[in-house]
Amino acid sequence: MNNFRGRAPDRPPQVEQKTLKYKEAQEHLLRRLGQALVLQWDSLPDELQDRLMDQAAVVDDRDAATADEIQSFVRDAKVVAVAKPPAATGK
Repeated sequence: MNNFRGRAPDRPPQVEQKTLKYKEAQEHLLRRLGQALVLQWDSLPDELQDRLMDQAAVVDDRDAATADEIQSFVRDAKVVAVAKPPAATGK
């Protein structure tokens, strides 16, 4: 798999009053990245988890969400295994 990381930042990430602009056709990509983050959540350092929660709470979005709602979502998210496709039968 490719390593998509560029040069490491000179300073640790900071919570900033910003939002992400994307096209509606790209929303599925944002959902995939969000799911990947939640699936890896427990392996992230506590400090990074806290920073991400703080950032999520200040992001401008069309739907409002409180920090408590975001934390509850991550804590209560259910991980489900993806079903394997049926084996091909060689007829």
